[in-house]
Amino acid sequence: MVFFATLFVLIAVLNIFFPAAGWYMRYGWMVKGDSEPSDAYLMMSRISSVIVLIIFLLFLLPALF
Repeated sequence: MVFFATLFVLIAVLNIFFPAAGWYMRYGWMVKGDSEPSDAYLMMSRISSVIVLIIFLLFLLPALF
């Protein structure tokens, strides 16, 4: 269970600092040519990752220990 918690936190932190990498893995491979994620997508991805990480750290992480 601790492994999954660590993995979850790692993915959330990576999405905060590198949201474009997630976009390329999910949508970028489908588009031919040069395509970039919008600034709105990057900002919402960061905001949602921060919110999910805070909720995880406040509610679910203490339940593990």
